[in-house]
Amino acid sequence: MGRGKAEDAAIAVIRLAAAGGRPGAAKRGASLGYNAPRSRRMLSGTSLGRPQQQQQQQCCLARGRTRLSAALGASSCVERRASYATATHNDSGKSIAVVGGGLTGLTTAYYLAKQLPASARITLYEGSDRLGGWIWTDRVEVDVDGTRGTVGFERGPRTLSSLHLSTWRFDDLVLYDLKPHAIPQALDLGLKIETPPDKPRYIFYPDHLVTLPPAASLAEFVREPLFLESFWAGLGFLFRRLTRSRSRAVPLKDMSISEWLRDISMSRSVGDNIASAMVHGIYGGDIDLLSARSVFDRLYWGYYLPNMGPGVRQMTAREEVLMSSFARDPQICSMALKPKGSLLHFGGAGMESLPLALADALEAQPNVEIRKGSPVSSISYDKEAQKVEISTARDQEQNASPATYDRVISTVSSQDLSRATGDKLPSLADTHSVSIWTVNVWYPRTDLKPPGFGYLIPRSVPREHNPERALGVFFDSDVGAAARPDEPPGTKLFVLLGGHYYDSGPPPPETEADAIAQAKALLERHLDIPASTPCFAMARFAKECIPQHYVGHHDRMMQADQELRDGFDGRLAVAGGSYSKIGAMGALRAGYDVATQTTAGGEAGNEAGWFTTGLEHLEFPEPFVGVPVGKIPVRRFKQLK
Repeated sequence: MGRGKAEDAAIAVIRLAAAGGRPGAAKRGASLGYNAPRSRRMLSGTSLGRPQQQQQQQCCLARGRTRLSAALGASSCVERRASYATATHNDSGKSIAVVGGGLTGLTTAYYLAKQLPASARITLYEGSDRLGGWIWTDRVEVDVDGTRGTVGFERGPRTLSSLHLSTWRFDDLVLYDLKPHAIPQALDLGLKIETPPDKPRYIFYPDHLVTLPPAASLAEFVREPLFLESFWAGLGFLFRRLTRSRSRAVPLKDMSISEWLRDISMSRSVGDNIASAMVHGIYGGDIDLLSARSVFDRLYWGYYLPNMGPGVRQMTAREEVLMSSFARDPQICSMALKPKGSLLHFGGAGMESLPLALADALEAQPNVEIRKGSPVSSISYDKEAQKVEISTARDQEQNASPATYDRVISTVSSQDLSRATGDKLPSLADTHSVSIWTVNVWYPRTDLKPPGFGYLIPRSVPREHNPERALGVFFDSDVGAAARPDEPPGTKLFVLLGGHYYDSGPPPPETEADAIAQAKALLERHLDIPASTPCFAMARFAKECIPQHYVGHHDRMMQADQELRDGFDGRLAVAGGSYSKIGAMGALRAGYDVATQTTAGGEAGNEAGWFTTGLEHLEFPEPFVGVPVGKIPVRRFKQLK
């Protein structure tokens, strides 16, 4: 979505338009507070009398965006972008670098190669000797208790979220776009996407596994302490929801997840018992620090936005644009309607088949160069030449001149980018990522656990039941890559240790053996698998692997947006989990967005895309639209009554 539209939304209203809806939809929307004055009051955090309403509303709403540029003493980003774009540009013959060879970087380079002319030069820098980032499918020869064979392990992300029921995010459409295309033929990936059936999920609380609905019957679930301790919080939420004024303001102040849940439910139990478990499984983070607006965006906005009825779904205008664009492709629509479960994977090929396929496609392109084993140590800007300069550790050792580019897109973590740019991006120096010990365990037995996806561990579990500070355990033998013919039957488990606990609690295990010992102790306590049970196990310390979107994330990103424009004239852009949604599906979307923004240029024309930062869409608030379900052909809906 263009920057101009986002700024108009920040100054004006959250728009919810039900164009094309059933008769009476527009009238119903007005009665629920969708007219401009009511919506402005929601955003501004106040109720104003009509004589002074418009002027004061605009001041309050504009504060969320323009206060940053005012504090920096700079002109607005829209004005600055317009001045950068005055130069005449032609994508032909341009040079562009992508820093980082993880899934975001590979996807970025893939779409640049598809959308730029063959005369454009694309260079991908990766610091390690392999591509794919945290995605790593390992196949290991095992010999345990007389059982031999080759076992496949996912040592990072094990599946993709199908998003098949979501009308809030459409990142999955980018995955389905990675299908065979007529032109260019070399960029066909040919991946086979599989969707396993959904299986039971559990939360460990307070000393046993609790089966969650719908796998558990309501009669079973209501007897659990997990439900009983959250019951009054649920009543508190319903009370606040039913009694709040229609003009209840969307807070300008960002809140942590725990603070926001306590505010809307009048209880801490939902956050401590349920939300913390969810966050442990996704972010490995602390709900006292993570932003509700950034992490729980769907729940957050769903609380404040009025319901428009069963025939209309709310989404950001940015998602509606993406959905409408991809929905024109019948093959993408067909693929999006196939999943009936919540997860996707690539069968026996494993998750690493996705980055490997992207890398193979890129290596076949004559205008793409991949530099593995080339950690970028410095990114600077030559204002006179209007070039971004990149130096690697090897360049500095050899006293070689830096490579120069018309545009650079960084997909490495915000902390790494801050270090590489010196003092140019101080707002990114304040960001944080957590570290996790991941432990893969395989037993040559199939009767060691209940069936299911796995279980998460909330922070409210007593210390004696989780001294290892584990986050959760995934049942990989039930969910994930299908076993190959040479894989012997058994039980595969994936244990996550640490995360935010390592920031303030006991330090992480020093060795792989120590991490494996902690995982075995946890499994003995939680699943009654004796630590002495014969198994194969391996562990990896994933240092700073998951970015944390702390309270004030959007404000920090807008500061970074201004710093990128001031220090690099917008020629350096960013993408990835440090800025937008984390996870494999979020990585695909981030790579697609920043590449398409570069090549399409948004509203200002083709040349403007080379002067964008990749952070424009994070302005608060984004505009919302109401879309009739009949205009969402990539999602399956029950028959409307």
